[in-house]
Amino acid sequence: MLTITMATTKGRRISLLGGTFLGALSAVALGASLAFASGPGSDQEPDDDPFEDVSDNSGSGSDNDVPDDDVDDSGGDDASDGPDDDSGSAGDDDPDSSGSGSGGDDDDSSGSESGDDDDDDSDSSGAGSGDDDDSSGSGGGSGSGSGGDDDDDDDDDNSGSGGHSGSGSGGDNGGEHRGSNSGSSHSNSGDSGEGHASADSERSDPLEIDTDERGDEHVAGEALLTGAQHDVDAAAAAGFMPISQTRLASLDSVIARLALPAGMSIDHAMLRLQVLAPLALVSPNHAYHNAQANVTQAPARRRAPAPHFVGTMGIIDTGIAAEDLPQPSALLSQRAFAGAAPAPREHGGAVAALAISQGIRVHVADVFGTSTAGQQVASAQSIAGALDWMMENQVAVINISIEGPNNPILRALVRRASERGHVIVAAAGNGGPLAQPAYPAAFDGSLAITAIDANNRVYARANRGDYIDFAEHGVNLIVPTGGDDLVVSGTSFASPLVAARIAAQLQAPSVERARAILDDLRARALDLGDPGHDTIFGWGAVRN
Repeated sequence: MLTITMATTKGRRISLLGGTFLGALSAVALGASLAFASGPGSDQEPDDDPFEDVSDNSGSGSDNDVPDDDVDDSGGDDASDGPDDDSGSAGDDDPDSSGSGSGGDDDDSSGSESGDDDDDDSDSSGAGSGDDDDSSGSGGGSGSGSGGDDDDDDDDDNSGSGGHSGSGSGGDNGGEHRGSNSGSSHSNSGDSGEGHASADSERSDPLEIDTDERGDEHVAGEALLTGAQHDVDAAAAAGFMPISQTRLASLDSVIARLALPAGMSIDHAMLRLQVLAPLALVSPNHAYHNAQANVTQAPARRRAPAPHFVGTMGIIDTGIAAEDLPQPSALLSQRAFAGAAPAPREHGGAVAALAISQGIRVHVADVFGTSTAGQQVASAQSIAGALDWMMENQVAVINISIEGPNNPILRALVRRASERGHVIVAAAGNGGPLAQPAYPAAFDGSLAITAIDANNRVYARANRGDYIDFAEHGVNLIVPTGGDDLVVSGTSFASPLVAARIAAQLQAPSVERARAILDDLRARALDLGDPGHDTIFGWGAVRN
């Protein structure tokens, strides 16, 4: 039995024990170790307190010793993230024949439904879309529809996905997901949505971003608390007024956005809230970015034949427009977690297009809003809602090309996803060789992907560190879209290629199956740099 252990400078460990899940957790909190002990599809709590022992011990990306001829100095900085999956039966050649409704309405938690499609090549879900002002997706059988303005960065919903029975009705159509059968029992199309984390927390107002003494960005004047209802009540009684409150089903808890008492600093607020709710997770509402640069257009090449769809995956990123994709019908569902409706933007569109070019259909969670300074920004709360939505809808592989601070609530969600047999694939970050670890890639339980060029040289702006797991092509990639091609560079675009490879083999969450896939990924990797695992390339370049 092969035993390989990765350990970072601060104790991050990823073990392959003949089949031990590459992203299995070994987090340490308050001096006590938490053992990863999930069976296939396990949903067991590590103990009675779901928030105990979840502190992060990720190492720092301090290694900077890179030979010049191993470094690609192409420009471009980015990050992308992945949404949810509506996997069908794991044994079907086309397990992704799921239709799902999408909507951007605040009260619409559109999810996905899963069914069995006997046709290897046909997708029984057609992508539909609403008008700029219509947040309900249109139903469909197998056709695709496009909608919205693909150049518009507003909060309009420009894509949705049709279900077997069309939009609006919550009828039974053989889906295996919790909650969704191509329409909701309440307003707009999508899943039933009850208890999903963003049901009443979506917003489109600009976010004011502040920076703490450590340099981490967060939404000014806000804190997050995840715990029991009595924890929220205790905080409110002490002057932390709830702005919104929703349920995180995957953690069996509520998550509340709290307004800080006037004049209270974020650090003081964290100390006070931890005293008021000692068993809850409290954190700033951290801010995350996809720092894209050097994304350019190129004349469209002759299009390759439509790929045979072999899997589905989730993308947590910006919104996308179906007509911007090489195959519009590959967009199975889309939901906004930071605004009234998904806002199509170039970054998320490129990430989705790369996955689709590999034969993967996608579910998209748009977690990005706009800051008061005009920047695209995602809050920890919106990312948490997206992760919860995807887990509850059984999306097996989730790509997140977003980077930002270490957040305990997101850390707990990534851990829970890993325990349930999901695979979280994340961009390693584009801060450069001296940058601190980027999250969520640096969380135990996620797979951190760096970028290399066609000559296997590392992307010059890629992060380094013991948390790096694999390298994949991500420099000067040509991305086919619905119009002109894009040329992109960055770890954001390496990550979805690895996620797509895993999604082709993992149709439903399974600890055992994920373990085997990731073991094989490591065994086949082309070792680059120092022998074995290193801080630049991880285990090496992903290869067939």
